[in-house]
Amino acid sequence: RSPGLAMWGAITVVYGALIAIAQKDIKRMVAYSSIGHMGYILLGAAAGNTLSLAGSIAQMASHGFILAILFALVGIIEKKVGTRELSALNGLMNPVRGLPVVSALLVMGGMASAGIPGLINFAAEFVVFQGSFRQFPVQTLICVVGTGLTAVYFVILLNRTCFGRLDNKRYFPKVTLNEKIPAYVLAAMIVILGVQPGWLLRWGEPTAVRIIIPTMKAETTVDQPEIASLSPEFPLQ
Repeated sequence: RSPGLAMWGAITVVYGALIAIAQKDIKRMVAYSSIGHMGYILLGAAAGNTLSLAGSIAQMASHGFILAILFALVGIIEKKVGTRELSALNGLMNPVRGLPVVSALLVMGGMASAGIPGLINFAAEFVVFQGSFRQFPVQTLICVVGTGLTAVYFVILLNRTCFGRLDNKRYFPKVTLNEKIPAYVLAAMIVILGVQPGWLLRWGEPTAVRIIIPTMKAETTVDQPEIASLSPEFPLQ
């Protein structure tokens, strides 16, 4: 357990969110959102129990899926529109002249990053918070505030790019199926693992158990029955 690492994780979450809010370039905004996600992973690692570590591992996978789809969509937008500047983007949700499919996927990616229930990131963050709150309640609450800030910058991003009125003279090239297939696959994984988060958490649980066993053997204060109940298939011998 490391209080310093937990505080560093909390600072990282808030710092990444605040810097993302200040960006005018959508690619930079997504990049700084990635920094914030690293803070949740640090928090779970700092708490050092099976629950928080399983959440951190799930958060790594969640972060990978979400950032992959967001960067893919930003790349499509830059290619079709010719800019990444928020001030030059609006009305992409227009069903005739805009990029409606890309915009819809961008909305879903933003919701996933913000931790909306039913999407992949919610369960990962919730398990991290559940595991870390017992050791570091203050740092955990700071990270919860950071989650709210994440929603703020994605609302800014989506409001300025997807919604609003599209200039009558603007027409964007159509997005080909080959360009959309990677985003479709990532979107499907984000939804499936959001609806069935147990698959993702069970995937990370064996690693978490193997990490925590040496600590359990060294510290007699650890509640071994509680941890064993989380992973009955991994006996503590």
